[in-house]
Amino acid sequence: MRWNEFSGCDTLRTMYRRLLIFAIFGLFLVLGLNYLFVYPLNQAVKRESERQDKMYWGTFNLIQHYGVQPDAESELKVKFALDDVRAKGLSKTRQVILQTYFQDLQRCFQGDRGACKKANTDMDDAIRAPR
Repeated sequence: MRWNEFSGCDTLRTMYRRLLIFAIFGLFLVLGLNYLFVYPLNQAVKRESERQDKMYWGTFNLIQHYGVQPDAESELKVKFALDDVRAKGLSKTRQVILQTYFQDLQRCFQGDRGACKKANTDMDDAIRAPR
C-alpha cells in the first residue's frame, strides 16, 4: 500500500491548497490596503512637513537678515512673516522659537547684554527646529 492511497490524504492535500490560496489572498489584501490607505496618508504627512519647513526656514532667514541689518524695513518684514506663519498654521513650538529669537534680537539691539547671549542660544534652538 502506498502513502497516496490513503483515503484521508486527498482531503489533507485539498485543505493545504485552500490554506495556501487563503494565505496568498490575505497577503495581496494587506498589500493592497497598504497601498490604498497608508501610502496616501504618508504622502500627505510629507507634504505638510515640507510646507511647515518652508514657512519656518523662510521666516528664520528673515530673522537672520534682521540680525545682520537691523533696520525698520527688515523688522516689519519679520513681523509680517511671523503673523503670516501664525495664520497659516505653523506648529506652536516653532512659532514660539521664532518669536523668542526675534524678541531677543530686538532687546539685544536696544542694548540689553543678557538678551544678546540669549539670542545666540535661541538661534541654536531655532536651527535644531523641532518637528
